[in-house]
Amino acid sequence: MPAPSHPLAEKEFLLIREISRRPTSTQRDLSKNLGLSLGMTNLLIRRLARKGIIKITQLDWKRTQYLLTLKGAMEKTRKTYHYTLYTWRIFRQIQENIRTALSREHAAGRKNFVLVAQDELLDLLRETVSDLALPGARFSFLSRFEETPPNADLVLTATLQAPPKSNGRQYLSLVDFDQIDFRLS
Repeated sequence: MPAPSHPLAEKEFLLIREISRRPTSTQRDLSKNLGLSLGMTNLLIRRLARKGIIKITQLDWKRTQYLLTLKGAMEKTRKTYHYTLYTWRIFRQIQENIRTALSREHAAGRKNFVLVAQDELLDLLRETVSDLALPGARFSFLSRFEETPPNADLVLTATLQAPPKSNGRQYLSLVDFDQIDFRLS
């Protein structure tokens, strides 16, 4: 499929995604759900209609329906596909960062690992560690810093929670959350 000559901007994509979910939403509802001003929502709707992405139908004097055209559905699918690929690449990069950090520490003689993460990142750590061949290594998976054993001198982290103030312990982040960019390109 050839790339469209005018790809959708992020706000336009978010709007068509919302319209596809709730075609009879009012502009006010769309504006509120997307965190956009009513004027911006109106401008985006008119722009999408001009591009042939959506069709505007007046149901009665008070209600309007916004429908994705075939072109709009294809653009939404394309954008979603690229976003999914991008997210998958980030996921794989995070896994590689985890492997590299753990392997480096193990090669330096570390056998006991304390890992603090939350939610899906904790699951990702467990999965990544299970695939590593680190003879003699033992892992503690924790969801909060408060659970860290007193004798742990290094804590590997994958959480947005800030580590406690330094208490002679080193904290090594496995994920650079500031560098992750989830723009919808």
